[in-house]
This record gives sequence, structure tokens and C-alpha cells, in this order.
Amino acid sequence: MELRRYLQIILRGWWLILPAILISVGSAWFITYNQTRIYRTSATFVVSPSASLGSTSEVFRGLSEISGREGVMSTYVEIATSRTVLSAVYEEMGLTREQREYLTVRSELIPSTSIIRITVESDDPLIAKACADLVGQKTMEYVRALYELYDLKSLDPAYVSYSPVNLRLTQNLAVAALLGSVVGGGSAFLLHYLRSAGEGIVGITVIDVETGVYNRPYFLQRLGEELSRAKRHHHPLSVALMSVERLDMIGDGRPDLRLEALRRVGLFLRQHLREEDLVARFEGSTFALLLPDTAGPDAEQVLKKLHTRMEWSVFELEEGTVKLNLTATSGVVDYRADSDNGASRDELVTKGEQALQRARDDGFGKVYLFAEERGRGSG
Repeated sequence: MELRRYLQIILRGWWLILPAILISVGSAWFITYNQTRIYRTSATFVVSPSASLGSTSEVFRGLSEISGREGVMSTYVEIATSRTVLSAVYEEMGLTREQREYLTVRSELIPSTSIIRITVESDDPLIAKACADLVGQKTMEYVRALYELYDLKSLDPAYVSYSPVNLRLTQNLAVAALLGSVVGGGSAFLLHYLRSAGEGIVGITVIDVETGVYNRPYFLQRLGEELSRAKRHHHPLSVALMSVERLDMIGDGRPDLRLEALRRVGLFLRQHLREEDLVARFEGSTFALLLPDTAGPDAEQVLKKLHTRMEWSVFELEEGTVKLNLTATSGVVDYRADSDNGASRDELVTKGEQALQRARDDGFGKVYLFAEERGRGSG
């Protein structure tokens, strides 16, 4: 279930994820193709006994010392990248400061061999090749007088490479796509969280916490909206105020039971009304019912049926230890496009309160339909 919910969030947030991927991939492509291209080449040199050694025994002695003295190799490696050698190379090549900005020289001893590799990187492949060869040459000249037993000889000269080592387009695009997916997916989950939090806040502000139905401010807001719609499309609209009776049967010392009874009534009303109808707590033990697309006589019949069902229902409180039969008294007022075109929200509420009072005057359990021109009620 969790995996399905996560997939649904991702699918709903495609409009965040797809642009994030496209932006990341596009940025990676742009940066990759506009960065300075770096070219790499290398030359190798071998350390061997000096040609000046005359006898065979001296040659073998030189080979033995080479194999046993890594310090000689490490010295040659350090000499190749020393300031002395590099300064001489740069001066002879006549390199400017801009040409040396992307120029790097490294040297290393290939493990278990007597071979030294000099690697050069530059934004110009020809400069890289020339520099690698010249660094080797200057290193050979410097070390000739350092050890009489050893020579540093060129093994493989540098080559010209026209393939940039830093142009990893496929790898960069793949990383960018992954990063875009993470950013887009994170944005989708964040938006889902903010929406959920917002819906929670809205729910708290429009719900009456004691009964679980909508509160009076939200009822008045929806009444205004439905009234505007009814006027615009000439649809009927009815409002009812229902007062729950017989709550005095619950002792004054148990206000919690009275609230539980009101919660049960609120649940009862939501179960027996249409989905588009609205139930709200108007005040105290009085509920407000908003019935869109319902004319007054039809609303009157709806309320009568609710009264009958409520009287025949048993409301169980405290897990069935307390059982109540409740009665309701209701006043109904309807909006009629032919005669009430100028009626306001507050006028409808006032008429509903008058209708409820008239029903109470007639006796508990009555339903009174407010009708000014006819001056009648029904019970």
C-alpha cells in the first residue's frame, strides 16, 4: 500500500519531475560542451645501467642496485616535476601565463618496474605532447651527472591526443538525469506534504470540534455560495434549522454525554442526507441543514422523514451503557427565484430562525415551512 501511494504521488507530480529532469540534463549538456577541453598525453622512460660501465660485472652490479634501490627511482620521479625542470621547460617552450593555466605535469613510477611515466594535461594537445617530451629530455640531462651507474632513456615518446579527457557527456547526462529525478521527486513529495498539511488546517477551521460536523461560519460561507448559484441558474434552495430535544434527559452533571449525543445526531444526519447536502452545528443543540436544488415542500418532507427515523432510532452512549430516543423540531425556509430574487443570506437565516420558533410554538417534533405569502406551517 505504501509503495502504491508513493507511486501515485510521483505520477501526480510528473509536472514537477519532468521539468526538473529536462533542466538538469540541459544544464549538464550546456556545461559539458562549454567547458574548457583538456587533453592528456604521456611519455615513458626507463632507468637502466649506464653505458659507461665497461665490464659485465659492473653492468650486473648496476642492475642489482637498480632493483634494490627504489630511492633512485623516486628521486628521478621528483626531479621530473621539480621547479627547476619545469621552469626550464616553460622557458624553452615560451609558454605564456594563459597557456600554463590549464597545464599540469605529473610523474610516477610504474610499480614493480624501472619505468617512469610522465603525464601532461593541457587545453592544447600539441603543447601537451611537446611538454611531455621536453620534461623527459630535461630530466635525462639533469640526472646524467647525478648517478654514474644509471641512465634515463626514452621508452615511448608522447603522442598527440585529440580526445578530451574531461568530456564525459554520457556520464554527465546520466548523473544530471538522476539529480533531476531526485529534485523533482522531492518537490512532488514536499508539495503533497504541504497540501496535506493545508487540508488538515482547513479541516480544523471549518469543523466543529465538539460534534464533528461543520461549524456555523463555514455553513454561512457555503450558504452564500449556494445562494449565488441558485440565483444565477434559477435553482431552488432550502435551509433548515433542527433543534434536538430531550437532551434534558441526560443529567446536568454529564455535559460529556450531551456532547456525545450531539455527535451521534451529527453522524445520523450525515448518513441520511445526500452527499451534496451540508450539516453544520448552528448553536447549542441546533443543527443547520443546507439542501441545494431542493424546493421548500420537498425539504419539508425530508425533515419529516428525518424526525421519524430519529424518533425510532436508539442512540447508544458510553459504549451502549446509556440509550436514548431523541426528538427534533425543525424550521424550513426555501429560496424561490420567482419571488426571492433579492433575498440575502442573512435574510434566509433569519427566516429559518423564525420558522424554528414557529415550530416550537406548535409543539416538539413539528416541522414548520416558512411561507410568507401563504402564512402556513405544517407539522
